Amino acid sequence: MSKTLFTATGCTRCKIAKQFMDERGIPYQEVNIKAGGMSAFRKFYSTNRSSIIRREDGIEFPVLANGKTIRQGVGVVLAYLVGGTRLDGFFSLGELSQGWVDGLHVSGGSPSEADTFIEVLDYLKKKGLRLQFDTNGKNASVLEKLLTRALGDRVIMEVLGPLNLYERMLGEAVDPREIEKSIALVTKFPEYQFYTTIRPVQRPGTGEPKVSYLTPEEITETAALIEKVTGDKKHPYFLRPFDPEKSGDEALRKMEKISPSVMFKYRSAARKHLVLAELEKGVTPIYRIPSA
Repeated sequence: MSKTLFTATGCTRCKIAKQFMDERGIPYQEVNIKAGGMSAFRKFYSTNRSSIIRREDGIEFPVLANGKTIRQGVGVVLAYLVGGTRLDGFFSLGELSQGWVDGLHVSGGSPSEADTFIEVLDYLKKKGLRLQFDTNGKNASVLEKLLTRALGDRVIMEVLGPLNLYERMLGEAVDPREIEKSIALVTKFPEYQFYTTIRPVQRPGTGEPKVSYLTPEEITETAALIEKVTGDKKHPYFLRPFDPEKSGDEALRKMEKISPSVMFKYRSAARKHLVLAELEKGVTPIYRIPSA
């Protein structure tokens, strides 16, 4: 089936996608929206609006169309060209620009596809792009391979909570040693950050399941886990409030949002073990660059 690659003049990521397809002999038709292709793209977008992400600053290119399959963003496009849908868990459309690629989810894909994941990342890295990964601790073996290959420029790890809650929060079996290994590996990347979302947790008990937010005491345990694994109290650690309105679970949307004053209690709890703990504000978090 023929492939159509929608591009824009001056788009570096479009150029990278085209080079990749040319080098691998993948046939495609290019439609440049700034070189006579705007009308064709508008028609395509009108038909496929639900499959294309449009942000306040516009649509990110390249956009690849292969029959009914649509992929957007350079990482997502290359992943599809290399592995079809097998790499979908590892890649999503990111938000960073200025030479950075994010939307790279270490914990989202199958470890059996690690080498294919790395193949795509290696190509992006060689083209001069900097890579930002995220992880929740799963797939520590994949994270270790990325570190060994020096592919990650920045890693952001969501430590969900204390180890005794991990399985309940993820909804699947978890090896605590894997979470601890990921925590240790994260600090070896050029830049890194930890965070925890103060999210609702289903509590065990008789009768109807009870759901309540992580407690300050559980955040103390989470911070203690990071300190214990790394032997260091000075890591960038951010606390995010859970936004019920954005939840896909109707029951959770009814929960009361945590007030700013209560969030400060969580920060105080975290600082018992991570002295740099802060409440997340804005969109410019702080990363730690490990000392030599």
